[in-house]
Amino acid sequence: MKLSICAIFRDESKYLREWVQFHALQGCEKFFLYQNRSVDDWQSVLQPYIDSGLVEVTDWPYPPPCQIEAYNNYIEGHIGMSEWCGFIDIDEFLFSPKYDTVIEALDSFPAHWQSIAVNWMCFGSSGEQEWKDIPVIERFTWRKPADIPSNHYVKPIVRMDKHFTIQDPHCANASTFTPSGRITSGPHSIPHEHDILRINHYGSKSRQEWVKRQLLGKPCVACGPSPEKCFDEIQGWDVDDKEIQRFLPELKRRLECKM
Repeated sequence: MKLSICAIFRDESKYLREWVQFHALQGCEKFFLYQNRSVDDWQSVLQPYIDSGLVEVTDWPYPPPCQIEAYNNYIEGHIGMSEWCGFIDIDEFLFSPKYDTVIEALDSFPAHWQSIAVNWMCFGSSGEQEWKDIPVIERFTWRKPADIPSNHYVKPIVRMDKHFTIQDPHCANASTFTPSGRITSGPHSIPHEHDILRINHYGSKSRQEWVKRQLLGKPCVACGPSPEKCFDEIQGWDVDDKEIQRFLPELKRRLECKM
């Protein structure tokens, strides 16, 4: 395999199918998902992908913080199984504005780069108040300028041929570069880079979805709901960004099929 993705999820059944199909379009060949105390109907959504071998689910019934432990459980069992693994969340969509697939972007990087730090591009609610049965990448297009502080955050894509660990969901303990070739470390990368690889982060979605998400907490920390400012700071009408929607026709075609 050239690319796999490892993620943890809880009560994400409304979003899993789109997220899996989108990243399959990007060249992801295997999804290693950790199911954390979900009570929705996630299994019926993922079962076709489990049966085909595209998705492997591990029950992870632990209270937060449990995300880092899930990542390192995966790392310990899969070193050497794929060339790259991305560690992202279900509200994050990884793609390349420059290449047709993420695989093509990864193939362009030097062999000695062990980890790539990919910046967020955060999107707000686009004025939506409720969930709609429409793809996430179609519903939410409005955002603030790219240089806002929320977009300092990165997520790692790591080569699996050498040992490493993860102690923060935003970075790996490995030799890390930005897509342009700058050496970096830690959970942030400044200046932001969004030209070769980027992660569209739909952290709020609609107001209704935000409220529901906060009641579940976060798998990375043992704390209560995020403060209201986390919702407010990514709302904006500065840029109608539809870059990702070049994948929408094929994504919709795949979503219309049973798998």
